[in-house]
Amino acid sequence: MNTMLLGMSAAVGIGFAIYGTRKWLPNQPPAPQEEKPSEVTRLSDLSHLWTDSEVEIKDASNLWREQTQKNRTNMPRPTFQHDEIEQFFSEMIEHRSSINGVRRNLIIMILTLLDKEGDCPSVVRKHKDEAERIYAEDSYALLETVPLYRHTLAVTRNFIAKADQEALLADMILIALAHDIGKIPSYHDGMYSSGDHPIIAGLILKGIPEFMTLPNKEDICRAVTGHHLMKCDNILTDGLKQSDHEARQAELATLYADLRERKHNSFESNGAQSAEQRDSVPASAGTIPPPSEEREHPLGFAPSKERYMPTIMDIPACIDLDAIISSLKKKINLVESTPKGEQWSVVSMPNGVIYVNPEALWEAIKEVSNHDPMVCASEGFESEKRNLMFTVVTELARTRSALATEHVADGYFTSQVSIITGGGKRLSHLLIPFTAKSFGVMPSALEEQKTPQLKRMVKDIKPKNKEVEQCVGR
Repeated sequence: MNTMLLGMSAAVGIGFAIYGTRKWLPNQPPAPQEEKPSEVTRLSDLSHLWTDSEVEIKDASNLWREQTQKNRTNMPRPTFQHDEIEQFFSEMIEHRSSINGVRRNLIIMILTLLDKEGDCPSVVRKHKDEAERIYAEDSYALLETVPLYRHTLAVTRNFIAKADQEALLADMILIALAHDIGKIPSYHDGMYSSGDHPIIAGLILKGIPEFMTLPNKEDICRAVTGHHLMKCDNILTDGLKQSDHEARQAELATLYADLRERKHNSFESNGAQSAEQRDSVPASAGTIPPPSEEREHPLGFAPSKERYMPTIMDIPACIDLDAIISSLKKKINLVESTPKGEQWSVVSMPNGVIYVNPEALWEAIKEVSNHDPMVCASEGFESEKRNLMFTVVTELARTRSALATEHVADGYFTSQVSIITGGGKRLSHLLIPFTAKSFGVMPSALEEQKTPQLKRMVKDIKPKNKEVEQCVGR
C-alpha cells in the first residue's frame, strides 16, 4: 500500500515538474520568414476601372491585379523625328502616372503614326460628306499648309486644358490624338469611300487589337467619329469639337495675318501685285453658288437632313449688322455669271418678302467681318456656322424687324419653300425670308429690276406651310 502511494506521488511530482517547465521556460522564437513586398496602386490610377463600366465586387480584385501588372510593364522610351511631338510627349505623357497600361501604349502608337505620316495636309474633302468641303477656297488653301500632326497636337493641348479630372486624361488624350488619323493618306486614300475622315478614324481604331481590349472603347470611338456632327451625344465629343474649333481659329488667325502682311509688303514694294504673286495667293471665295435654273438643285447644294436647333451666341464685335444688310442689298435680283452657270442668291417677291440663300448671308458675314478667324473657322463646323447665322438673323429681326417671322418656325432662321421656275418646275429648299422694308426699298421698285432671265429662273416662291394650308382647304 505504502509502495503504491509512493509511486503515485512520484508520478504526480514528475507531471508538475514537466508542466512547470513548459509554463515558465521561455518559448523558442519562431524562425523569421521572408516578407513579401506589398503591391501599392493609387486609386486615381485605377478609377477608370469603375468609371468605364460597371464592375462586380467579386471581379474587382482580378482587375486590380491586371492593372498593377500592366502598370509595371517597362517599355523603352519612344523617340520622335518631329521636335513638336517629342516636346509634347515629354511634357504631357512621359511622367504622368495616370497615363499607363494599354492607354499609354495606344497613345505612343498614334504619336508614332503621326510622326511618320502626319506631314500631310490637315484638311481633306474627297468624301461627299466631309465637313471641310464647305470651307471657302481661300480658307481651305491656307489650312492645307498646316500639317496634320501640328493641328492634332494643338487640338490635344486645347482638350487637355479642359480636363478637370486626372482619371479622364488618358482617354481625352487618346481621343484627341486619334480624331483626325482618318486623314492620313495611307488610310484615307483607300478608305474614303467608307465614310468621311471621322468614320475612317473609328475604323482604324477598331482595327487595333489593343484598343479593342479597352472596356470603354465604344465611348472613345463615338467621341472620335462624332466630332463633326452638329449634335453631340456626350461631353467628350462636345469638348473635342470645341478644342478642334479653337485650334482652327488660331491657325486661320495666324495664316490670314501672314497673308495680309505679304499682300501689304507686295503692294508697298511694287505698287501693285504682279501676276505671279496673284497666282500664289489663294483667291477669295467672295462669289457663292447662287441658284441656277439648269442645276437639279437651285442653290447648288443639298439641304442638310439633320435637324438641328441653333442657339444664340455672343455676336462678334467684327460684325456690323447694317453692313450685312448693305452687302445683301447689292445682290437683290442680280444674276451672276459663275463657273457653274448663271445663278442668283437673293430674290424679291411682289408681296414684299426678299428670299436670301443662306450661303449668301454667310458670305456677307465673312465679308463684313474682314474674314475674321473665328468666322472662317466656323465653316468647318456646321453647328457653329448655323449658330452664328441664327444669331445674326435674330439680331436683325430684333433691332430692324428684318425677318418675315410669319414664314419661320420658332427657333429657326430659314423657311422651307418651293421655288417655281418659269417652266413650272418645283424645287424645294431652305431660304431666309427678309422684309423689303428692312432694306429700305419698295417691292414694286424691286420687281421692275427683274430681268427676263431671272423671271425664267424664278417665277414664284411659295412657303411650304402656305402650300399645306391650301391643300387641306384652310
